[in-house]
Amino acid sequence: MAFPFYNWQNIRMVVTRSVSFVILVTLLNPILGSTASWAQTSQPNSGSNIQDRVKTQGEWLEFRQTRFVNKPVLLHLRQGYERAVLMPEPIRLENESQTLPGCAVEIDTDVVGFYPTKTFARKSIRFVGLSSGTVYELRVRASPEGIRQPLQITR
Repeated sequence: MAFPFYNWQNIRMVVTRSVSFVILVTLLNPILGSTASWAQTSQPNSGSNIQDRVKTQGEWLEFRQTRFVNKPVLLHLRQGYERAVLMPEPIRLENESQTLPGCAVEIDTDVVGFYPTKTFARKSIRFVGLSSGTVYELRVRASPEGIRQPLQITR
């Protein structure tokens, strides 16, 4: 018994999930890694100077997941690190004047990139789904103890 902690009956599920993840990362890598100006929605406090001070998302084996149930989604960012949020549909800002203090926010179809350069208390930012008209509210804060792992929101 070489690996008593490993359940060999689940190997098919592990392989299937691994293949699914590789496909997902391959498809999302251009989106998450994109810094092309044509693919960005700029905020008044966004810009290359803020993004240059934030470490990139990198690659992750898993996304954190949460379900949107018509209540605000809590999002804790780590100061100095990019974090991606995958929305359930293509979105836009509800109001273009919304900002987060010291945090650039960029939208690329259904992916929102957050670039926090300083700590800030919880603040709401609202997005509208382009397909359904659903209003998605994120209650965002940033601190040195925040989470870096990307978040996928589903319905």
